[in-house]
Amino acid sequence: MADVARLAGVSKQTVSRVLNGTGRTSERTRRRVEQAIRELNYRRSGVARSLATNSSLTLGLVVPALDNPYYADIAQGAELAAWEAGYNLFLCNVFQDAGREGAALRSLEERGADGVIVDTPRLPDGALAELLGRYKAAVVIGREVPLEVASSIVVDDAAGVQLALGALHDAERRRVALLAGPDLYASSTVRREAFVRSERERGLFDPARVVIADTSPEASFAATLELLSRTPFDALVCFNDIMAAGALRALQVAGVRVPEEVAVVGHDDIPMAAWLSPPLATVRVPKREIGQRAVATLIAGLSGAANTRVVLTPELTVRESLSGMG
Repeated sequence: MADVARLAGVSKQTVSRVLNGTGRTSERTRRRVEQAIRELNYRRSGVARSLATNSSLTLGLVVPALDNPYYADIAQGAELAAWEAGYNLFLCNVFQDAGREGAALRSLEERGADGVIVDTPRLPDGALAELLGRYKAAVVIGREVPLEVASSIVVDDAAGVQLALGALHDAERRRVALLAGPDLYASSTVRREAFVRSERERGLFDPARVVIADTSPEASFAATLELLSRTPFDALVCFNDIMAAGALRALQVAGVRVPEEVAVVGHDDIPMAAWLSPPLATVRVPKREIGQRAVATLIAGLSGAANTRVVLTPELTVRESLSGMG
C-alpha cells in the first residue's frame, strides 16, 4: 500500500479509502490510485487485513456426510448466504466421525475462521462446548445446546412425526411400523419417542413394529425384511428418505405392493424422493433455509447478538407411496 501511495503521490489513507470505497476522494485522485494499483499489480493481503480488523471474513461449516443430499443442500444454502454477506465458507466433511469432527473444529480455529457452524455434531456435550467456546460465535444444527455455548437451529421433529402419522391414520392405516435411525442422531431419538408416545395415545403401539438400523439403503433393506418376518404392518415411517429407498426395495423384493398393502413415508424430501418407484411421500424439511438461517445467525453473533434457538416447521409432501394418487 505504501508503494501504491508513493507512485500515486498520495497518502496510504487515501489508498485505503479508494480500496474500501469509503470517505471522499476526487475523481482525479481515484484514477491516479487505480492506475498505480494496476502498474504495481497490487493485491490486498488477506492476512494483513485480518490482523488489522481482527476478522478473516471466513466461516467454517462442519457436516457429517456430503454423500447424503440432505447435508449437501444445507451446505449450498449456507455457501450462498455466506457469499452474499461477503464471507468465504470453509467446508469440512467429517464422514460421521467424532474424532474428525473435533480435528476439523481445531483446524478451522487455527486457520482463523471467525465463526463456525456444526451440523448434527457427534462430539459429547463437554468436548463440543469446549471447542465451540474458542470461537467468537458458533451455531449448531440439528441438536439443541445451551445458549451459553452456541445458537442452535433445529427442526420440530415431533411435529414431523405427527404429520406422517396423521396422514396415515386418515388413510385408515392402523398398524404403523417405524424404521428408526441410530441414537447418534439426536433427531432420531426425538422422532422415535414422538412415534411411541403418539401410537400409545391411540392405543395402537406395538414394540415389535419398531426397528433401529443404520441409515444406509443396505441396512434399511435388511431391517425392513426383518420387520416383515416379525409382525404384520400396513404402513412404514422411515427416519429419512435414503432409508425409505432401501425399504421400498425390500417391499418390492418381498412382493408387497406400495401403497395398496403398505404405505411408506420418508423424511427430508431430498431430490431423489420424487423419482423413486413409487414416488415417495415424505416430511419436507427446509434444507437450504437451514443453511441460510445458520449463516445469518452466525454473522449476527459475530456482531454481538445474543445466542438464539431457531425452530423450523416441517411440511408433509404427499406422493404415491402414501396416497397412490400423487
